[in-house]
Amino acid sequence: MKIKNLDFECYRAATQQHAEYQQDWLKTGYAPRGYYLKDFCLINEGAQWHLFHIAGTPGVSCCLPGNEIWFGHATTTDFCTWTTHLPCFYIDPAGWDCGHVFAPSVVKHAGKYWMFYTGCSVENTQRIGVAVSADLFRWERAAPRPVIRPEEYPWAFCPTVNGSACRDPHVCRVADEFVMFYTAVTKAGRGCVARATSTDLLHWNDGGPAYVAPSLAHCESSTMQPLGDKFLLFFGGHYKYWSYVVSDNPAHWPEQKPIPLMKGITAMEVVLTSGARWLVAYFKFDSLRLFLGGIDWSAATPAIDEVTDPAKLREFGLGNNTPRVGLTSSAR
Repeated sequence: MKIKNLDFECYRAATQQHAEYQQDWLKTGYAPRGYYLKDFCLINEGAQWHLFHIAGTPGVSCCLPGNEIWFGHATTTDFCTWTTHLPCFYIDPAGWDCGHVFAPSVVKHAGKYWMFYTGCSVENTQRIGVAVSADLFRWERAAPRPVIRPEEYPWAFCPTVNGSACRDPHVCRVADEFVMFYTAVTKAGRGCVARATSTDLLHWNDGGPAYVAPSLAHCESSTMQPLGDKFLLFFGGHYKYWSYVVSDNPAHWPEQKPIPLMKGITAMEVVLTSGARWLVAYFKFDSLRLFLGGIDWSAATPAIDEVTDPAKLREFGLGNNTPRVGLTSSAR
């Protein structure tokens, strides 16, 4: 007698509906059905972009136990149609990251993918850990403890209990080493973007604050991008605008007033570049969904113009089958 497995059929139907659900994502912004999306990263592999992101329940604080405990994963070839996959990485209930996981950053090195992430205790004490994958779907922690531990650094205010700021890693290659930028707080109580370097992605050397904000208690969601012979350090925080500062040196940004780019967004990632034009992704505070925009750095006052028409993606080789000649992928 063959017994119908209704429980498995329910699971299979739910996951299929989850994967196939579509909206006009350029206009509505992408997020998995029933969840919100916050800090994220994109990595280009062949014809696909993989998106990894914070996922949570609308109306529930990120600080409450049980929320923001796994990373969402989705793929796209054109940023108009998304396939939503099952969650790919969870908290470790018995580990140092037992409360929440925030802000993934993925790079490829030595035949593997490396995901750096903010791990939190239940009371929101934050450190940065790393996981590895061979296929971008199955992830395992690569180290038993955090790889960034600011309580060991003389400049940092970073208690080991009852909450502390050490979050939002952005990992990139500069010259012959990997560099991580992340947000933290100095012992003077000032928000900063800190820097660390590594040659193997497991062992990191503290570089101290790369930029100390003149008026922020916390910086948020930092990322660094080269532009010509300059280096732009982007971040949000308690400013109304997603902003950046400029330096000739990728290890240090002198104190300066941040330059605003767009109001009401944060966590911008560069997807593709075409000359002076960048295609970027970000999430909005009012909807907690992923949107696309363009920046023209040749403009007198560069700003982000939101992209809602698929035709505007063709400049970057998206939405058609033409090769992306002259385009550079900046996805991590």
